[in-house]
Amino acid sequence: MVSVTGVGSGLDIEGLVTQLVAAERTPVENRLLRREASLTSELSGFGTLKGVLAELQARSAALRNEGTFTQRTATSSNTSAFTATASASAAAGNYSVTVDALASAQSLASGSFSSAANVVGEGTLTFRFGTVDATPSVPGPQVFNGFTVNPERATASVTIDANNNTLAGVRDAVNAADIGVSAAIVNDGSGARLLFSSTDTGAANAIEVSVADAGDGNDTDLAGLSRLSFNAGSANLTQTAAAADANFTLNGLALTSTSNTITEALDGVSLTLKETTSGAAGTLSVSENRAVARSAIEQFVNAYNTFISTASNLTRFDPATGAAGALQGDFSARTVISQVRNAVTASVQNPDGPFGSLAELGITTTADGTLSINSERLNTALEDGNSGLISLFGRSETGIAQRLDGLLTGVLGTGGLLDARTDGLQSSVDSISDDREVLDRRLEALEARYRAQFNALDGLLAQINSTGSFVSEQLANIPLPSDRFSN
Repeated sequence: MVSVTGVGSGLDIEGLVTQLVAAERTPVENRLLRREASLTSELSGFGTLKGVLAELQARSAALRNEGTFTQRTATSSNTSAFTATASASAAAGNYSVTVDALASAQSLASGSFSSAANVVGEGTLTFRFGTVDATPSVPGPQVFNGFTVNPERATASVTIDANNNTLAGVRDAVNAADIGVSAAIVNDGSGARLLFSSTDTGAANAIEVSVADAGDGNDTDLAGLSRLSFNAGSANLTQTAAAADANFTLNGLALTSTSNTITEALDGVSLTLKETTSGAAGTLSVSENRAVARSAIEQFVNAYNTFISTASNLTRFDPATGAAGALQGDFSARTVISQVRNAVTASVQNPDGPFGSLAELGITTTADGTLSINSERLNTALEDGNSGLISLFGRSETGIAQRLDGLLTGVLGTGGLLDARTDGLQSSVDSISDDREVLDRRLEALEARYRAQFNALDGLLAQINSTGSFVSEQLANIPLPSDRFSN
């Protein structure tokens, strides 16, 4: 038997069922939404807390590094002639520097070709590196006087065949070989010329070029590939720039270098020669670089202050408005915040230097928990020497930066306190989906029960209405006593 909803009773059964189910759903759904919002807010809060703690740990890393407090700076009185940098191993002092000659690389030029597409020839180019004794072509003819091989440089060969026998092809083949020789084509107005240049400066890095000419079999003439030879047998290339060492003096001591960047003259100092000084000495000054240590300390203090202000916002409670931070009352958050504060502000036990706390550097805690730097006291501490600062921050396990790093590694690491807390929160968020599924199934069953009950009621009312109509009809057909007498 098919029941038509509301036929018997005239009731809006569908509307009633919908309203009743909604009345059951709304308070539960609202409760789930409030819980979900609360958990999500906590997760976001812990994410924010992790972020500022990670930044604080990163800034503490510089204070754990002894090199932060042992930096040196090098300055030049004549930066157009030379510049310098210094590492922590450099000894402080002033040095007189003159630059007499710069190191240079050898350059060789071919004869003129009408274009880069001209065929040069085929065969093998062999390059050796060493010291060349050559008389320049100006004012007289070029003369190749001799060559001494550099035993530290390997001989290299480049094959030239039908695929790369043009001027451009030779250039590309030499460059592709990566043998310490760069090749380029220059148009000097009379035509295209091939340039070979040593990639390294210094007298011992000059180039000797020998040719095995596969064309006419003559390795020394001015035809074919032999046009690119430069050796005692045939110097067909022109030396346009000679290889030379740098010559300079340091505190009156004459020195030479194959490079214009010199790292071995002074321990811990890299000196770069840029131009000659014409005998006029410049001054190289090496001194302590306190700016690096100061910057590292300031960045650490800023990161800590960001952590304090963030933690305060996350755990705040306003009794007047009832507003609370995302982590207000959370035990894990309070524990971490307290531990970090203690790690940073507590004194160092038995320090190896004069400083046992940040306060002795002029770094004190303000009323809101942040740190304030007294610049004058910090400058004085920096001038007193680095050993005390190294002990205060980086001393094994007990130094401020060391103990903070150990704490935060455990707090932020996998399986750490915050990791475990956020995993628990995420699990609770995930369980809300399960709760919603349970609610949906319960309400589906409830809806079906309500609909069945109302349909049954509708059927009953239909029967009652039908019976009532029948009775009314029967009663209407019964003759009244007055009707009998009227007949």
